[in-house]
Amino acid sequence: MSASLVVQRLLVTALAGVPGVTGAYDGPPADAVAPYLVIGADLVTDWSTKTETGHEHRITITVWDAGPGTARAKAVMGAVETAVAALTGVRDGHVVVSARLLRTLVLTDAEGWSQGIVDFRIRSLQIS
Repeated sequence: MSASLVVQRLLVTALAGVPGVTGAYDGPPADAVAPYLVIGADLVTDWSTKTETGHEHRITITVWDAGPGTARAKAVMGAVETAVAALTGVRDGHVVVSARLLRTLVLTDAEGWSQGIVDFRIRSLQIS
């Protein structure tokens, strides 16, 4: 199984426990109720050694929230950071070695939506 899909499945499981959100999706849902999470862009590069096959994943998780202000989106972003930092596990021949926050960004629009962008670097190794 692809390392990218394995990490995505581990993320969906980890994000299911984030308090205050209605769901975690792998694409923009048509009928979701805010606040919700979307696992977005996933850039995967080689992180192999001479003896092991590894992957580095640059993954974006977006918090979508409707309503005044950005405080609730920022609180959810903090919970997402905690959940992803604790990401561990072996699944389908891959193991997560590390998960680190890279950056966060909060945007708002005139219609009252907040978009909290949280970027992570996750490193995984393929095991036999």
